[in-house]
Amino acid sequence: MDLTDLIPEIPALLEELEELLADHTTVACLEHMKWLGSFMCITPVQKSLVGAATTEDEGFQLVRKHQPRLLVASQQLQQGTGLSLVARTEALNPSIKTLLVADDSSESLVREALARGCDGICFQSERFMPALRVVAGGGVYYPQPVAAILRQQAPPPPVEPLTEREREVLNRLMLGLSDEQISKQLVVSPETIKTHVKHIYQKLRVDNRTKAVVRSIAAGLISLESALEGYSLASG
Repeated sequence: MDLTDLIPEIPALLEELEELLADHTTVACLEHMKWLGSFMCITPVQKSLVGAATTEDEGFQLVRKHQPRLLVASQQLQQGTGLSLVARTEALNPSIKTLLVADDSSESLVREALARGCDGICFQSERFMPALRVVAGGGVYYPQPVAAILRQQAPPPPVEPLTEREREVLNRLMLGLSDEQISKQLVVSPETIKTHVKHIYQKLRVDNRTKAVVRSIAAGLISLESALEGYSLASG
């Protein structure tokens, strides 16, 4: 894969990542030393990093000690698995955001990751930075292969159809934007956004943002790709 065209984007990407991780603490638990070493050398990541390991038990001890804002784990570890580490982290502190770097997009992996509370799945064959940006920002990162698997057993449709504005709000919830950030993008008051979010919860029969996003992806109502495209247009 020729990535030469991405080189000019690197400075702006690092600047954005540094701003995003400014108030974060991060634990990384990756199978291969070369992956872990490369991850640790990303300057914005390095500033937020409080622990790094290659086994599940070591990773969990670091999570328990530091209570980080973000955990990045690979599917396979030198001992144990990333999925098990995600589950243990979720049980310890559900507020910790978790990103799993997966080897493949098998149905069993996707459904298990979802059941264990994983906030994002990134495959080795795709670009890592977008996934890190979305999950670190408080969003949910489920790319097209994951969405396709979720749609094989789609949930019941909403009690009422979502409006176009509610879908716009959902797309931004997926990316982790706050009510204030969404209100600025859509040029409405934060109170209006809160009302839209309340209606979304009622229609989808959920009680939090992550569940609303995952159910909407599974139902084919929104997609990560459209959310990223809409955010880029709004930001530009």
